[in-house]
Amino acid sequence: MNIIFFLLVVAFLAWSVVESFRKSIKGDDLTRLPQIEEELRTLVVHSELPELCFDGNSAEVVDDRQEGIDDEHTFTLHRVHRFARNAYGEYFFMISEGSGKPFFKHVSQANAKIALGEKYIPPGPNESGEFN
Repeated sequence: MNIIFFLLVVAFLAWSVVESFRKSIKGDDLTRLPQIEEELRTLVVHSELPELCFDGNSAEVVDDRQEGIDDEHTFTLHRVHRFARNAYGEYFFMISEGSGKPFFKHVSQANAKIALGEKYIPPGPNESGEFN
């Protein structure tokens, strides 16, 4: 009976070491990140009001939050939440899973201020006369 228990303990320990090693080699899974980056950079929205236009190539990302599963040694990215600003200081929110169909929305200044807290910058001209 003791030999069976001993063999089970050794087998469990061996399995644990192999599993831990396998996970440490695998590392984080951020394979969706390049597609998500591309979605933001290629996103263009036209509007009759210039302050509501958006060009992902020139937009400033103000806040970036990654959502996924954190499992001991690895992080598997599922989606990214981003707040970005255009040249007029207007905020836009994007959620992307890298599928080619991001959720994208203009955010009012009041809501941006609440959501971003200390990262919020009010719109208006800066010292060089350009809009924030």
